[in-house]
Amino acid sequence: MAALLAQVYGSMATAWRCGGVNSTSSRKSAGAETYSVPAEWGCDSRETVLARAACEVSPSPESDLAAAGRTSARDADRAMRRAKVGEQAPELSSALDAGDVAGGHLDAFAAGLRSLPAELQPDLLAQAGELAAVAGRTTPDEFARVVRRRVRGLTADDGLDRLARQRAATRLRSWIDRETGMWRLSGEFDSVTGVAINGRLHAELAALFADTTPDTCPTDPAEKQDHLRALALAAICAAPAAGGGLGGGAGEAVSGTSRGTSRADVTVVFDTRDLDQHGKPRVDWGLDVDIPTSIAVDLARRAHVRTIILDNDEVVSAPGRLNLGRSSRVANAAQRRLLRVWYPTCAIPNCAVRYDHTKAHHVIWWRCGGTTDIDNLLPLCERHHHRVHDDGWQLHLAANRTLTITYPDGTTCTAGPPASSPHEQRGPGGQNPDRGP
Repeated sequence: MAALLAQVYGSMATAWRCGGVNSTSSRKSAGAETYSVPAEWGCDSRETVLARAACEVSPSPESDLAAAGRTSARDADRAMRRAKVGEQAPELSSALDAGDVAGGHLDAFAAGLRSLPAELQPDLLAQAGELAAVAGRTTPDEFARVVRRRVRGLTADDGLDRLARQRAATRLRSWIDRETGMWRLSGEFDSVTGVAINGRLHAELAALFADTTPDTCPTDPAEKQDHLRALALAAICAAPAAGGGLGGGAGEAVSGTSRGTSRADVTVVFDTRDLDQHGKPRVDWGLDVDIPTSIAVDLARRAHVRTIILDNDEVVSAPGRLNLGRSSRVANAAQRRLLRVWYPTCAIPNCAVRYDHTKAHHVIWWRCGGTTDIDNLLPLCERHHHRVHDDGWQLHLAANRTLTITYPDGTTCTAGPPASSPHEQRGPGGQNPDRGP
Protein backbone atom coordinates (compact mmCIF):
# COMPACT_ATOMS: atom_id res chain seq x y z
CA MET A 1 0.00 0.00 0.00
CA ALA A 2 2.82 2.37 0.85
CA ALA A 3 4.42 1.70 -2.55
CA LEU A 4 1.18 2.57 -4.33
CA LEU A 5 0.81 5.75 -2.33
CA ALA A 6 4.44 6.61 -3.09
CA GLN A 7 3.68 6.39 -6.83
CA VAL A 8 0.69 8.70 -6.41
CA TYR A 9 2.79 11.02 -4.26
CA GLY A 10 5.53 11.18 -6.89
CA SER A 11 3.06 11.87 -9.68
CA MET A 12 1.50 14.71 -7.72
CA ALA A 13 4.91 16.16 -6.88
CA THR A 14 5.84 16.17 -10.57
CA ALA A 15 2.55 17.70 -11.65
CA TRP A 16 2.65 20.41 -8.99
CA ARG A 17 6.46 20.89 -9.02
CA CYS A 18 6.41 20.52 -5.27
CA GLY A 19 9.16 19.54 -2.88
CA GLY A 20 12.93 19.88 -2.73
CA VAL A 21 15.02 22.63 -4.25
CA ASN A 22 12.94 22.76 -7.43
CA SER A 23 9.85 24.12 -5.66
CA THR A 24 8.30 26.92 -7.66
CA SER A 25 5.41 29.32 -7.27
CA SER A 26 2.15 29.18 -9.15
CA ARG A 27 0.48 32.33 -10.46
CA LYS A 28 -2.94 33.59 -9.52
CA SER A 29 -4.94 36.56 -10.68
CA ALA A 30 -6.61 39.12 -8.39
CA GLY A 31 -8.43 41.72 -10.45
CA ALA A 32 -5.87 43.50 -12.56
CA GLU A 33 -2.96 42.15 -10.54
CA THR A 34 -1.09 38.88 -10.83
CA TYR A 35 0.75 37.57 -7.85
CA SER A 36 2.67 34.48 -6.83
CA VAL A 37 1.56 31.81 -4.38
CA PRO A 38 4.33 30.17 -2.32
CA ALA A 39 5.09 26.69 -3.66
CA GLU A 40 4.82 25.16 -0.19
CA TRP A 41 1.09 25.92 -0.24
CA GLY A 42 0.81 23.43 -3.12
CA CYS A 43 2.85 20.95 -1.07
CA ASP A 44 0.37 21.28 1.79
CA SER A 45 -2.50 20.55 -0.59
CA ARG A 46 -0.75 17.55 -2.11
CA GLU A 47 -0.07 16.01 1.28
CA THR A 48 -3.66 16.56 2.41
CA VAL A 49 -5.09 15.02 -0.76
CA LEU A 50 -2.82 12.01 -0.27
CA ALA A 51 -3.86 11.76 3.37
CA ARG A 52 -7.51 11.62 2.34
CA ALA A 53 -6.68 8.84 -0.11
CA ALA A 54 -4.73 6.93 2.53
CA CYS A 55 -7.69 7.07 4.92
CA GLU A 56 -9.90 5.47 2.29
CA VAL A 57 -7.64 2.59 1.27
CA SER A 58 -5.13 1.92 4.03
CA PRO A 59 -5.65 0.14 7.37
CA SER A 60 -2.70 2.12 8.82
CA PRO A 61 -2.83 5.43 6.94
CA GLU A 62 -0.35 7.34 9.14
CA SER A 63 2.52 4.88 8.68
CA ASP A 64 1.80 4.36 4.98
CA LEU A 65 1.65 8.10 4.40
CA ALA A 66 4.96 8.64 6.18
CA ALA A 67 6.60 5.91 4.09
CA ALA A 68 5.12 7.18 0.81
CA GLY A 69 6.18 10.78 1.35
CA ARG A 70 9.47 9.94 3.08
CA THR A 71 8.40 12.13 5.96
CA SER A 72 8.31 11.70 9.72
CA ALA A 73 5.39 10.19 11.59
CA ARG A 74 4.75 13.65 13.03
CA ASP A 75 4.39 15.18 9.55
CA ALA A 76 2.12 12.35 8.48
CA ASP A 77 -0.06 12.83 11.55
CA ARG A 78 -0.32 16.55 10.77
CA ALA A 79 -1.44 15.77 7.22
CA MET A 80 -4.04 13.34 8.57
CA ARG A 81 -5.39 15.98 10.94
CA ARG A 82 -5.62 18.47 8.09
CA ALA A 83 -7.50 15.91 6.00
CA LYS A 84 -9.98 15.43 8.85
CA VAL A 85 -10.50 19.18 9.19
CA GLY A 86 -11.00 19.36 5.43
CA GLU A 87 -13.82 16.84 5.70
CA GLN A 88 -15.46 18.85 8.46
CA ALA A 89 -14.96 22.18 6.69
CA PRO A 90 -15.02 21.47 2.92
CA GLU A 91 -14.76 25.18 2.11
CA LEU A 92 -11.29 25.30 3.63
CA SER A 93 -10.36 22.05 1.92
CA SER A 94 -11.37 23.47 -1.47
CA ALA A 95 -9.37 26.64 -0.79
CA LEU A 96 -6.33 24.51 0.07
CA ASP A 97 -6.71 22.45 -3.11
CA ALA A 98 -6.96 25.68 -5.13
CA GLY A 99 -3.75 27.00 -3.57
CA ASP A 100 -5.55 29.93 -1.96
CA VAL A 101 -4.59 28.97 1.59
CA ALA A 102 -1.82 27.04 3.32
CA GLY A 103 -1.91 24.06 5.62
CA GLY A 104 -1.25 26.44 8.49
CA HIS A 105 -4.68 27.97 7.93
CA LEU A 106 -6.28 24.54 8.44
CA ASP A 107 -4.14 24.02 11.54
CA ALA A 108 -5.40 27.32 12.98
CA PHE A 109 -9.02 26.37 12.30
CA ALA A 110 -8.48 22.93 13.83
CA ALA A 111 -6.97 24.48 16.96
CA GLY A 112 -9.99 26.72 17.33
CA LEU A 113 -12.31 23.77 16.85
CA ARG A 114 -10.50 21.70 19.49
CA SER A 115 -10.70 24.54 22.02
CA LEU A 116 -14.50 24.51 21.88
CA PRO A 117 -16.76 22.06 23.72
CA ALA A 118 -18.46 19.55 21.41
CA GLU A 119 -21.82 21.32 21.53
CA LEU A 120 -20.30 24.58 20.20
CA GLN A 121 -18.13 23.12 17.43
CA PRO A 122 -21.00 23.11 14.86
CA ASP A 123 -21.32 26.89 15.37
CA LEU A 124 -17.72 27.42 14.30
CA LEU A 125 -18.05 24.95 11.42
CA ALA A 126 -21.03 26.98 10.19
CA GLN A 127 -18.62 29.91 9.72
CA ALA A 128 -16.16 27.87 7.64
CA GLY A 129 -17.21 29.44 4.33
CA GLU A 130 -16.69 32.98 5.57
CA LEU A 131 -13.46 32.03 7.31
CA ALA A 132 -12.13 30.40 4.13
CA ALA A 133 -12.48 33.77 2.40
CA VAL A 134 -10.63 35.47 5.28
CA ALA A 135 -7.89 32.81 5.15
CA GLY A 136 -7.35 33.54 1.45
CA ARG A 137 -6.16 37.08 2.22
CA THR A 138 -4.29 36.58 5.50
CA THR A 139 -1.20 34.78 6.70
CA PRO A 140 -1.68 31.69 8.89
CA ASP A 141 -0.70 33.71 11.99
CA GLU A 142 -3.20 36.45 11.21
CA PHE A 143 -5.88 33.87 10.47
CA ALA A 144 -5.22 32.15 13.80
CA ARG A 145 -6.00 35.41 15.60
CA VAL A 146 -9.26 35.74 13.64
CA VAL A 147 -10.24 32.17 14.57
CA ARG A 148 -9.43 32.76 18.25
CA ARG A 149 -11.64 35.84 18.20
CA ARG A 150 -14.50 33.84 16.68
CA VAL A 151 -14.05 31.19 19.35
CA ARG A 152 -14.26 33.82 22.08
CA GLY A 153 -17.48 35.08 20.54
CA LEU A 154 -19.00 31.61 20.81
CA THR A 155 -18.12 30.96 24.44
CA ALA A 156 -20.43 32.49 27.02
CA ASP A 157 -17.71 32.71 29.67
CA ASP A 158 -15.41 34.79 27.40
CA GLY A 159 -12.59 32.25 27.87
CA LEU A 160 -12.51 32.39 31.68
CA ASP A 161 -12.74 28.59 31.99
CA ARG A 162 -9.81 28.18 29.60
CA LEU A 163 -7.78 30.70 31.60
CA ALA A 164 -8.53 28.76 34.79
CA ARG A 165 -7.31 25.53 33.14
CA GLN A 166 -4.15 27.28 31.97
CA ARG A 167 -3.41 28.56 35.46
CA ALA A 168 -3.84 25.07 36.88
CA ALA A 169 -1.40 23.74 34.25
CA THR A 170 1.32 26.35 34.95
CA ARG A 171 4.71 24.67 35.34
CA LEU A 172 8.39 25.63 35.60
CA ARG A 173 11.40 23.37 35.83
CA SER A 174 15.15 23.80 35.69
CA TRP A 175 18.08 21.43 35.28
CA ILE A 176 21.77 21.28 34.43
CA ASP A 177 22.68 20.04 30.96
CA ARG A 178 25.25 17.34 31.64
CA GLU A 179 27.02 17.82 28.31
CA THR A 180 27.36 21.61 28.28
CA GLY A 181 27.13 22.39 31.98
CA MET A 182 24.55 25.08 31.16
CA TRP A 183 21.63 25.81 33.47
CA ARG A 184 18.42 25.29 31.51
CA LEU A 185 14.91 26.56 32.11
CA SER A 186 11.57 25.42 30.69
CA GLY A 187 8.12 26.64 31.63
CA GLU A 188 4.48 26.97 30.68
CA PHE A 189 2.34 29.87 31.89
CA ASP A 190 -1.22 31.00 31.47
CA SER A 191 -1.82 33.72 28.89
CA VAL A 192 -2.16 36.57 31.41
CA THR A 193 1.05 35.70 33.25
CA GLY A 194 2.77 35.11 29.89
CA VAL A 195 1.88 38.62 28.77
CA ALA A 196 3.28 40.00 32.02
CA ILE A 197 6.59 38.16 31.63
CA ASN A 198 6.83 39.00 27.93
CA GLY A 199 6.11 42.68 28.54
CA ARG A 200 8.78 42.94 31.21
CA LEU A 201 11.30 41.13 29.00
CA HIS A 202 10.66 43.50 26.09
CA ALA A 203 10.97 46.53 28.35
CA GLU A 204 14.33 45.24 29.60
CA LEU A 205 15.46 44.44 26.06
CA ALA A 206 14.63 47.97 24.90
CA ALA A 207 16.40 49.50 27.87
CA LEU A 208 19.56 47.41 27.53
CA PHE A 209 19.98 46.85 23.81
CA ALA A 210 18.05 49.54 21.89
CA ASP A 211 21.28 51.16 20.75
CA THR A 212 24.01 48.66 21.62
CA THR A 213 24.83 45.03 20.97
CA PRO A 214 27.02 43.03 23.38
CA ASP A 215 30.17 41.41 22.04
CA THR A 216 28.84 37.99 22.99
CA CYS A 217 26.00 38.15 20.42
CA PRO A 218 25.82 35.39 17.79
CA THR A 219 25.66 36.46 14.15
CA ASP A 220 22.60 34.36 13.33
CA PRO A 221 19.53 36.67 13.67
CA ALA A 222 17.34 34.14 15.49
CA GLU A 223 20.10 33.08 17.88
CA LYS A 224 20.95 36.73 18.49
CA GLN A 225 17.42 37.46 19.71
CA ASP A 226 17.45 34.36 21.92
CA HIS A 227 20.77 35.49 23.39
CA LEU A 228 19.51 39.02 24.10
CA ARG A 229 16.35 37.69 25.75
CA ALA A 230 18.46 35.47 28.00
CA LEU A 231 20.62 38.44 29.01
CA ALA A 232 17.50 40.52 29.67
CA LEU A 233 16.04 37.81 31.92
CA ALA A 234 19.32 37.59 33.82
CA ALA A 235 19.28 41.37 34.29
CA ILE A 236 15.69 41.27 35.60
CA CYS A 237 16.60 38.59 38.12
CA ALA A 238 19.71 40.50 39.23
CA ALA A 239 17.80 43.79 39.70
CA PRO A 240 14.06 43.26 40.35
CA ALA A 241 11.61 45.95 39.28
CA ALA A 242 10.52 48.61 41.76
CA GLY A 243 7.91 47.15 44.06
CA GLY A 244 9.34 43.66 43.64
CA GLY A 245 8.46 40.88 41.28
CA LEU A 246 7.78 40.94 37.59
CA GLY A 247 6.33 44.34 36.86
CA GLY A 248 4.16 44.44 39.97
CA GLY A 249 2.38 41.13 39.54
CA ALA A 250 1.18 38.78 36.84
CA GLY A 251 -0.91 40.46 34.23
CA GLU A 252 0.15 44.05 34.82
CA ALA A 253 2.88 44.13 32.21
CA VAL A 254 0.51 44.07 29.28
CA SER A 255 2.11 45.33 26.04
CA GLY A 256 5.35 46.91 27.11
CA THR A 257 5.64 47.57 30.81
CA SER A 258 7.90 50.49 31.54
CA ARG A 259 11.18 49.34 33.02
CA GLY A 260 11.28 49.69 36.77
CA THR A 261 7.59 50.51 37.15
CA SER A 262 4.62 48.39 38.07
CA ARG A 263 2.14 49.92 35.64
CA ALA A 264 1.73 48.66 32.12
CA ASP A 265 1.74 50.75 28.95
CA VAL A 266 -1.29 49.52 26.99
CA THR A 267 -2.14 50.47 23.42
CA VAL A 268 -5.86 50.19 22.67
CA VAL A 269 -6.96 50.51 19.03
CA PHE A 270 -10.49 51.30 17.86
CA ASP A 271 -10.56 50.37 14.17
CA THR A 272 -13.62 51.40 12.13
CA ARG A 273 -12.44 49.20 9.25
CA ASP A 274 -13.16 46.07 11.28
CA LEU A 275 -16.68 46.07 12.74
CA ASP A 276 -18.08 43.50 15.14
CA GLN A 277 -21.42 41.75 14.83
CA HIS A 278 -23.15 44.83 16.28
CA GLY A 279 -21.60 47.19 13.73
CA LYS A 280 -19.26 48.76 16.27
CA PRO A 281 -15.50 49.27 15.79
CA ARG A 282 -13.44 46.28 16.82
CA VAL A 283 -11.21 46.90 19.85
CA ASP A 284 -7.61 45.67 19.62
CA TRP A 285 -5.94 45.46 23.01
CA GLY A 286 -2.52 44.88 21.48
CA LEU A 287 -2.17 41.39 22.92
CA ASP A 288 -0.93 38.43 20.88
CA VAL A 289 -2.48 35.82 23.15
CA ASP A 290 -6.02 34.91 24.07
CA ILE A 291 -7.12 36.84 27.17
CA PRO A 292 -10.75 37.15 28.31
CA THR A 293 -12.12 40.64 27.68
CA SER A 294 -13.08 41.09 31.32
CA ILE A 295 -9.48 40.36 32.37
CA ALA A 296 -8.09 42.72 29.72
CA VAL A 297 -10.40 45.50 30.91
CA ASP A 298 -9.28 44.96 34.50
CA LEU A 299 -5.62 45.06 33.45
CA ALA A 300 -6.21 48.26 31.51
CA ARG A 301 -7.68 49.96 34.58
CA ARG A 302 -4.28 49.56 36.25
CA ALA A 303 -2.27 50.60 33.22
CA HIS A 304 -1.17 53.68 31.32
CA VAL A 305 -3.73 53.53 28.48
CA ARG A 306 -3.01 55.26 25.18
CA THR A 307 -5.93 55.13 22.75
CA ILE A 308 -5.31 55.17 18.99
CA ILE A 309 -8.33 55.73 16.73
CA LEU A 310 -8.34 54.73 13.06
CA ASP A 311 -11.03 55.84 10.59
CA ASN A 312 -10.62 53.97 7.30
CA ASP A 313 -6.92 54.52 6.48
CA GLU A 314 -6.59 57.75 8.47
CA VAL A 315 -5.18 57.99 11.97
CA VAL A 316 -7.68 60.19 13.80
CA SER A 317 -5.95 60.19 17.16
CA ALA A 318 -2.53 59.00 18.29
CA PRO A 319 -1.07 60.53 21.45
CA GLY A 320 2.55 61.61 21.74
CA ARG A 321 5.19 63.15 19.47
CA LEU A 322 5.33 61.39 16.11
CA ASN A 323 8.02 63.54 14.50
CA LEU A 324 11.39 63.93 16.23
CA GLY A 325 13.41 65.19 13.27
CA ARG A 326 17.12 64.91 13.93
CA SER A 327 16.79 65.35 17.70
CA SER A 328 16.93 61.59 18.33
CA ARG A 329 18.00 58.58 16.31
CA VAL A 330 15.87 56.20 18.37
CA ALA A 331 12.08 56.02 17.89
CA ASN A 332 10.08 57.07 20.94
CA ALA A 333 7.23 55.18 22.60
CA ALA A 334 4.50 57.07 20.72
CA GLN A 335 6.05 56.19 17.36
CA ARG A 336 6.48 52.55 18.32
CA ARG A 337 2.85 52.36 19.44
CA LEU A 338 1.55 53.66 16.10
CA LEU A 339 3.88 51.41 14.11
CA ARG A 340 2.55 48.43 16.03
CA VAL A 341 -0.99 49.44 15.07
CA TRP A 342 -0.06 49.54 11.39
CA TYR A 343 2.23 46.53 11.35
CA PRO A 344 1.41 43.43 13.46
CA THR A 345 4.58 41.91 11.97
CA CYS A 346 7.72 42.99 10.13
CA ALA A 347 6.81 45.50 7.40
CA ILE A 348 8.15 43.24 4.64
CA PRO A 349 5.04 41.49 3.27
CA ASN A 350 4.50 37.86 4.29
CA CYS A 351 7.18 38.04 7.00
CA ALA A 352 5.66 36.44 10.11
CA VAL A 353 8.13 37.90 12.65
CA ARG A 354 5.98 39.63 15.26
CA TYR A 355 6.27 43.38 15.77
CA ASP A 356 7.79 42.96 19.24
CA HIS A 357 10.80 41.30 17.58
CA THR A 358 11.44 44.13 15.12
CA LYS A 359 13.29 47.45 15.27
CA ALA A 360 12.28 50.81 13.83
CA HIS A 361 14.23 51.28 10.60
CA HIS A 362 14.88 54.66 8.97
CA VAL A 363 13.77 54.36 5.32
CA ILE A 364 16.09 57.25 4.51
CA TRP A 365 19.01 56.15 6.61
CA TRP A 366 19.97 58.23 9.63
CA ARG A 367 23.56 58.57 8.46
CA CYS A 368 22.26 59.85 5.11
CA GLY A 369 20.30 62.67 6.76
CA GLY A 370 17.09 60.75 7.47
CA THR A 371 14.81 61.92 10.24
CA THR A 372 13.16 60.05 13.08
CA ASP A 373 9.69 60.98 11.84
CA ILE A 374 6.81 58.54 11.60
CA ASP A 375 6.72 58.83 7.79
CA ASN A 376 10.34 57.64 7.66
CA LEU A 377 10.04 54.66 10.01
CA LEU A 378 9.29 51.00 9.29
CA PRO A 379 9.52 48.00 11.64
CA LEU A 380 11.94 45.43 10.24
CA CYS A 381 13.04 42.11 11.68
CA GLU A 382 16.72 41.29 12.07
CA ARG A 383 16.86 39.29 8.83
CA HIS A 384 15.29 42.02 6.70
CA HIS A 385 17.40 44.69 8.37
CA HIS A 386 20.35 42.71 7.06
CA ARG A 387 18.80 42.59 3.59
CA VAL A 388 18.50 46.37 3.51
CA HIS A 389 21.81 47.31 5.08
CA ASP A 390 24.06 44.59 3.66
CA ASP A 391 22.38 43.04 0.61
CA GLY A 392 21.47 46.17 -1.32
CA TRP A 393 17.70 46.26 -0.92
CA GLN A 394 16.34 49.79 -1.39
CA LEU A 395 13.06 50.82 0.24
CA HIS A 396 10.68 53.59 -0.75
CA LEU A 397 7.73 54.53 1.45
CA ALA A 398 4.93 56.53 -0.21
CA ALA A 399 2.72 59.02 1.62
CA ASN A 400 0.04 56.33 2.08
CA ARG A 401 2.74 53.92 3.34
CA THR A 402 2.78 51.82 0.18
CA LEU A 403 6.15 50.09 0.31
CA THR A 404 8.30 49.52 -2.77
CA ILE A 405 11.34 47.26 -2.54
CA THR A 406 13.97 47.62 -5.27
CA TYR A 407 16.43 44.74 -5.54
CA PRO A 408 20.05 45.03 -6.72
CA ASP A 409 19.08 43.65 -10.16
CA GLY A 410 16.57 46.49 -10.65
CA THR A 411 13.37 44.47 -10.20
CA THR A 412 10.80 45.70 -7.69
CA CYS A 413 8.13 44.45 -5.32
CA THR A 414 5.30 46.71 -4.16
CA ALA A 415 3.06 46.08 -1.15
CA GLY A 416 0.66 48.00 0.99
CA PRO A 417 -0.56 50.23 2.36
CA PRO A 418 -0.53 48.34 5.66
CA ALA A 419 -3.69 47.10 7.33
CA SER A 420 -3.85 46.62 11.07
CA SER A 421 -6.96 44.49 10.61
CA PRO A 422 -6.33 40.83 9.70
CA HIS A 423 -9.40 41.02 7.44
CA GLU A 424 -7.38 43.17 5.04
CA GLN A 425 -4.46 42.23 2.89
CA ARG A 426 -1.11 43.90 3.46
CA GLY A 427 0.43 42.98 0.13
CA PRO A 428 -0.43 41.62 -3.30
CA GLY A 429 -1.60 38.14 -2.40
CA GLY A 430 1.11 35.61 -1.76
CA GLN A 431 3.83 37.71 -3.32
CA ASN A 432 7.11 36.70 -1.79
CA PRO A 433 9.60 39.58 -1.66
CA ASP A 434 12.23 37.62 0.25
CA ARG A 435 14.21 36.59 -2.77
CA GLY A 436 17.91 36.55 -3.34
CA PRO A 437 19.71 39.87 -3.84
